[in-house]
Amino acid sequence: MKNRKFPYVRPVSQWVGIWLLVVFLAAVSFGQSASTGALTGTITDPTGAVVPNATILVTNMGTNQSRTVVTDASGVYRIPLLEPGNYRVRVTSGGFKTTDVTGVVLTVTETATVNRTLEVGAQAEQVTVEASVETVQVASSTLGTTVTGAAISSLPLSARNFTQVLGLSAGVAVDVTNGAAFGRGSQNMSTNGADPSKNNFQMDGVNMNNIAGSGNANDNGLYTGIAVPSPDSLQEFKIQTSTYDSSFGRNPGANVN
Repeated sequence: MKNRKFPYVRPVSQWVGIWLLVVFLAAVSFGQSASTGALTGTITDPTGAVVPNATILVTNMGTNQSRTVVTDASGVYRIPLLEPGNYRVRVTSGGFKTTDVTGVVLTVTETATVNRTLEVGAQAEQVTVEASVETVQVASSTLGTTVTGAAISSLPLSARNFTQVLGLSAGVAVDVTNGAAFGRGSQNMSTNGADPSKNNFQMDGVNMNNIAGSGNANDNGLYTGIAVPSPDSLQEFKIQTSTYDSSFGRNPGANVN
């Protein structure tokens, strides 16, 4: 009797490795995550031609951490998974002056765009410019609102619950009829008409939803609502209300990071 050949079954460890690789590649391709931002742009010369192999050094002015990349053949650079904060972008390339762009502010889940035209000269010469503020997020079609810690601390929060500020975003309706839930620092909200259970809350990229409570922010029977941190501990938060990609959550309502 001939030996039967059984199909090869991968060990669990290999499946876990493949899954982690897919997650990592997905995060890199999108450029930002639920707790980070990203930076992109195009480097050109005075004639408008792209500058490949230019060195881009970004430095977080709060932590002094740096990342370095080079532009591709199209003069484009991309730096994913950057912590939110204030950055300096330094561009260097042979035959051009060194350019420093200061005041580049990265916010959670967003991709900032910094394009520069280099000036002909020696690298020892330096040009410093202040970054212009983008009024429109051009790197994606996601709609939402970013609120910084300064705004959170300056707004009157009766229960010291940052979710009260979510109602300031377009398309968001906050339920203020449940006084008991509001007093416990928890409240539901509806985004673009979706049920409150369709929202998704994340803290530093980690889900903090009440799965047993059908995703509601309020207490539900034996289960408590979402974890509400002190507003003093929040650097910023972003509420995405539509057209965000699948890397930010599984629910069709608001995505709060």
